[in-house]
Amino acid sequence: MMATSYDYSILYKTFSRLIKSRLNLVMIELNGNGKPPEAPFVAFDIISPKIPLGFLEDDRAFECVVSFTVYAKRKLEAMQLCNTLRSMLGDTDSRDTFDENAIVMVERMPIQARYVEETNTYAYMFGFDVKLRLWETYVDGHEGIIEHVKYKEETDE
Repeated sequence: MMATSYDYSILYKTFSRLIKSRLNLVMIELNGNGKPPEAPFVAFDIISPKIPLGFLEDDRAFECVVSFTVYAKRKLEAMQLCNTLRSMLGDTDSRDTFDENAIVMVERMPIQARYVEETNTYAYMFGFDVKLRLWETYVDGHEGIIEHVKYKEETDE
């Protein structure tokens, strides 16, 4: 059996669908190719892809930190949308979606201003990071657990 690792596209699909259906905003990959959509929109990035949960890294569970940044043309709009997004990710509907996709939200960090000067205009950005618990998708190829061992009886010769 070939070893595989976690499919991070699950995160992109899950969050993109949530943000579109619940906030009617487009989510893009931060620093991705192509022209960004018209503001407001959300940029998504995986900033720490795999954080082991213990000293043994062979455990299937691990944590991951992702970043959300809301872009808007007005400061208050960016701040409000970011606050709404952060709250939405903690509600029951979002948690149900996370459960369906084997995602556990461990922590939502505080909102921060994230300003970057653009070439023609100034975009207002507010964002926050989220720590997630995920599970590796590979399956152990071993045949099972050894439950009983038979010892050969020693004989006197």
